[in-house]
Amino acid sequence: MDNDADDRFASAVASIEARESERAAGRAMWHSHHWPEEYDRCAMIGGRPVCRRCLTLYPLAILVAVGSYLGTAPWPEAYDTWLIWGLCVPATIDFVGEQLMLFRYSARRQIITTALFAPAFGQGLAHELSDSWSGQFWGPVFTFCTIWFFAAIAGRNLRNR
Repeated sequence: MDNDADDRFASAVASIEARESERAAGRAMWHSHHWPEEYDRCAMIGGRPVCRRCLTLYPLAILVAVGSYLGTAPWPEAYDTWLIWGLCVPATIDFVGEQLMLFRYSARRQIITTALFAPAFGQGLAHELSDSWSGQFWGPVFTFCTIWFFAAIAGRNLRNR
């Protein structure tokens, strides 16, 4: 009888710990964008996982957006379409290839491809700040976010087989 009660107690404790661990990972998701098994894709800041791609992307993109909005664009406006779309490609290849397990994750490659992508995102954002519903911003956002979204789903399915 004692062993049976001990087993039930241990099982209940394990169940509670698993639920709490899942809740904690879910709370961390807003700044990590990754489950605990993928925290290698994050930098630890104050003991919390923060997405390394976001740490590279947003500060650089905001700098470019503000600079462009104030008249200091990173390149001549005539090149916007080509560079905004083109600079998204390396980060997309990196993300899709890694998600589909075509190659292993690399923090260095992630930072480099994101640093290439950030000025394009920032320049597109500057267009959006100047002209709501700008195609220079929303066209690439919808296109590449859709690709990344389906790659993430496919990758999750591949890893869970």
